[in-house]
Parts: sequence; structure tokens; C-alpha cells
Amino acid sequence: MAQISNEKEYKVACDRINELLKVVNGQTPLTNPNMIELNQISSLVEEYEHVHYPVTSYTFPTPFEA
Repeated sequence: MAQISNEKEYKVACDRINELLKVVNGQTPLTNPNMIELNQISSLVEEYEHVHYPVTSYTFPTPFEA
């Protein structure tokens, strides 16, 4: 998968990430095939979300003094 091009592919990728998170942990080597796949799919999802679900900056209201 070179990139995620639609919502269906995005959902499949997110589901796969959730599956992989069940089999890897902080002790899993970066060379483990599941960890490699997780990193690759996570990058694809991040790129898709950057375009289709941008996070805009938010300015918190100034608290008032009592």
C-alpha cells in the first residue's frame, strides 16, 4: 500500500493497527515484522489524517478573574 486513498482503506488500516497493538509492546524489537508493519501503517494513517482530518490550533479563552 503506497498510500491511503479513501475512507475504506483508512478504516482497514486503523483496524490493522489495533490488531498489531495487541501483539507488540515496548519490548518488541524494531526489527520484528509486526513492529515494522505497525510503523509503516501508522505512517500512512498519519499522512492521511494530516490531509483529511487536520488538527487546527485552538486558543483557549482567557480565564476571568473572580
